[in-house]
Amino acid sequence: MTQNTWKIAFFALLALLILGANVYLWLFSGKNLPWGTPIPTPTPTMTTEVVLTPTPTIDPVQEEPLIKQAVYDKTGLDESEALVTINKNTGFVATGGIKEYEAVGGAYWLAAKTSEGWVCVYDGQAQPTCTQIAPYNFPKDMVPECLDTNGKVVKR
Repeated sequence: MTQNTWKIAFFALLALLILGANVYLWLFSGKNLPWGTPIPTPTPTMTTEVVLTPTPTIDPVQEEPLIKQAVYDKTGLDESEALVTINKNTGFVATGGIKEYEAVGGAYWLAAKTSEGWVCVYDGQAQPTCTQIAPYNFPKDMVPECLDTNGKVVKR
């Protein structure tokens, strides 16, 4: 065979393969189904969408006057006699300092939010008792130690 004959045979075979592939795809692609055969349709599936509802957050800054008033109530002082500072406020428990204007030193205090509002749990210069802080779940980084019933320091 000559070189042209091989070229013609090669291209003819290639054309037959392409034609055969097209016929195969046309017959089995699903577009050419008989009229009596129903076309399957996807059925809807139920999906569950999780909706997270955030709990209302407490703005610690808005709570500051209430916390300070609880400290003033516990100490029997008012704004004209002492300065109350807030060092840490989680929205549920808080700690800070109180300093009388006429005094040299100061003290620290612990407060907790209850169903009735903010309550000053402790004020002083020593450690609070463990029974004073136990009902309020103060974090350990806020109150690392307390005094037991014998007056001994207990690491929390």
